[in-house]
Amino acid sequence: MKICLFILIMVVVGIFFSFWMGTRVGRVQCNAQIAQANATYQSEIINLKEKINAETFNVGLRDIRRILREKYSIAE
Repeated sequence: MKICLFILIMVVVGIFFSFWMGTRVGRVQCNAQIAQANATYQSEIINLKEKINAETFNVGLRDIRRILREKYSIAE
């Protein structure tokens, strides 16, 4: 009788431990996926900033004024 009770307690503890470890592994995997997505998004932002900065650096002040006048004139 004591052996059966001991085995039952060990099975319940094993099931609880398996559930607990599965939950922790799932959280770690979710955090890793979120970190990877954030890193990808951040690298896209950096690449976009580099592209915009390169275009801005290569455009002269007169070109910028001309473009702004064409897009946002008072006539509109």
